[in-house]
Amino acid sequence: MNALGRALIFVTLLGLAHPSGLAAAPEAGGNVVSITIDGAAQNVLFVAPPSPPVAAVVMFPGGDGRIGISATGSIARPANFLIRTEANWLAHGFLFVAVDAADGRAGTRGDRVGPANLRAIAEIVRAVRQRTTAPIWLLGTSAGAPAAMAGAASLPPGAIRGVVVSSPVTMSGSRDSVFDVPLAQVSVPVLIQIHHDDGCRLSPPINAPRFKAALTSARAVEVQEFSGGGFPRSQPCEPYAQHGFIGLEDQVVNASAAWIVSH
Repeated sequence: MNALGRALIFVTLLGLAHPSGLAAAPEAGGNVVSITIDGAAQNVLFVAPPSPPVAAVVMFPGGDGRIGISATGSIARPANFLIRTEANWLAHGFLFVAVDAADGRAGTRGDRVGPANLRAIAEIVRAVRQRTTAPIWLLGTSAGAPAAMAGAASLPPGAIRGVVVSSPVTMSGSRDSVFDVPLAQVSVPVLIQIHHDDGCRLSPPINAPRFKAALTSARAVEVQEFSGGGFPRSQPCEPYAQHGFIGLEDQVVNASAAWIVSH
């Protein structure tokens, strides 16, 4: 779906100015919101399904998080698993919310789990709630998984319904790991999706049980393991490899959607 075909959502934000210096203002396109934390701006894209949404899915992509959301709603870098499957999520009746990286913070150690991003996530969830009463889920893939988990650990009770993470970064390195999050503070349901043959050194499938075990307060935790798919067309940690569920997009999204609706 290109920018011209996207459903526009009129943006009316309450509390445009905050004592803490937060700011959230609509862009001209109407379906893009700019969130500014400590002077660092990031765009958030809202795309509505044809009918009232059954849930809202807030997408935190992998890598450094930069996907290039423009003021008109176009996405310059749509290859990420969560982003390239937009049409699949809309077909399931979800409000699709894509989160771009913050200027000046993207890719830095601590970006996904630090206090600035936690404040940004709270603002994003607030903006989603202003648009729908449907349950809100945070979804993160690869290096975006720590952001989704950090949001779940820090948001107040009732703010979100649950979390889905795929190919989560579980190894320390240049990217934040899910183990940089106080996982015992996560109380909402968590779905962990992995590929049996994920060859990315930052997200070895063998770490999934340890990740699950650390979620001691979550109401429900499940690990879904996938295999097969298409022949990789990128490096192991990139979107078009098993790490990004190449050739399994429909299967993985369908499984996520079913889990979300049932929880």
